[in-house]
Amino acid sequence: MTARATKGTSKLTRETFSISRETEFFTEKELEMQIGHGRQWWPVALLKELLDNSLDACESAEVPPEVEIEVAEDGFAVADNGPGIPEEVIARSLDFMQRVSDKALYVSPTRGQLGNALKTVWAAPYVANGSGRVEVETGGRRHLIEVSLDEIAQRPQVSHTVEDDGLVRNGTRVRVWWPDSGCSQDDDEDRVSYNTPPDPQELVEGYAALNPHATFRLSTLTYQATDRDSYKWRASDPTSPHWYTPETLQSLIAGYLLREREGGRARTVREFVSEFRGLSSTAKQKQATEGLSRAHLRDLVEGGALDTDVIQKLLHRMQALSKPVKPQALGVIGESHLKSWMVRYANVAAESVKYARRFGVDDGLPFVIELAFGVREGDEDGRRVLYGLNWAPALSTPVPELSTLMAQMRMDPHDPITVVLHMAKPRFDFVDHGKSRLEL
Repeated sequence: MTARATKGTSKLTRETFSISRETEFFTEKELEMQIGHGRQWWPVALLKELLDNSLDACESAEVPPEVEIEVAEDGFAVADNGPGIPEEVIARSLDFMQRVSDKALYVSPTRGQLGNALKTVWAAPYVANGSGRVEVETGGRRHLIEVSLDEIAQRPQVSHTVEDDGLVRNGTRVRVWWPDSGCSQDDDEDRVSYNTPPDPQELVEGYAALNPHATFRLSTLTYQATDRDSYKWRASDPTSPHWYTPETLQSLIAGYLLREREGGRARTVREFVSEFRGLSSTAKQKQATEGLSRAHLRDLVEGGALDTDVIQKLLHRMQALSKPVKPQALGVIGESHLKSWMVRYANVAAESVKYARRFGVDDGLPFVIELAFGVREGDEDGRRVLYGLNWAPALSTPVPELSTLMAQMRMDPHDPITVVLHMAKPRFDFVDHGKSRLEL
């Protein structure tokens, strides 16, 4: 029966097609994975990424951060007083075949670590609205980035024009065009149940709570820094060899070698070692690089692959010659700032504020946990919980068990209380690219 049915029909000759991976940022499903939330969360999630970048840039330049946030009907913008985003970073981030990050391969308590932030900023407006337009002003130049998609070739069409009439000469200003940006709450019930994203004011207040050294301006509101000299670990601080495994150190070395291939500076093994905390002295560098004193990182490649035995021995020597970082060195927000924030911005009764903190080490990584609790006066908005990870607010509960714990402690959703829980650690294991949920 089958043979008779197919007799006389033409044979299908299958074609081998090329399918670009560049489109992975240009589908709603993929962007949900990259951002960690559904479409209605994207504007506030992108706003969060821009705030992370601004704070990191200012801190690395040792400039007290001053960040201005604008939210309008047709989009939103973030401006800072940092050193300005390098034009090379803008150009490289427009290559959707690779991630661009100065944090992804380092083990360090920094806000952003995955290298997908700018790519989602470029792509999400197009996927959500059918047209993508982002303006970056820095160093007196204006970069206009317009994104669309060639649906036949399945490749992004990126137009990047640069003009010398930018008004921003110090720092960086990024504006994202987004009609009906969705940065608003529908009703109080949704806010209590966390079914919708926080509005911009709640997000900015979260950053103000977790960063006593920074000033934020949103519309007519100013969240003034309470302690510009407040200490926290910065992205520019050397990382500790005790935070690395042989695998993560190997990934970092591979990253340096790739940059060398792309025209970056070639590093010796000794130079590489000198970049780590506790290994700045020439004597320790000499001991750590025994047998490798004149070697370059590329000399660690054997047969086209990195020599894992040599790297493991190098890491063990680096760890033996340096001291582990104490949890206190990560920095704390502090009771004074959190109490001031809760009273001023959360309407909490000063006498009700309770504060606790804990220092510890988990699997070789130091951590700091800070908790502040207070009872609000004269409102019926229900429980407000602010979770923070490495000085950035989480958009949703990072660990579902925390909600269960609050229920066990009888902190009900409709109670007029405010809770701030902040955790700092060199590395969090996230279950998604959007850094929204932790893996326990």
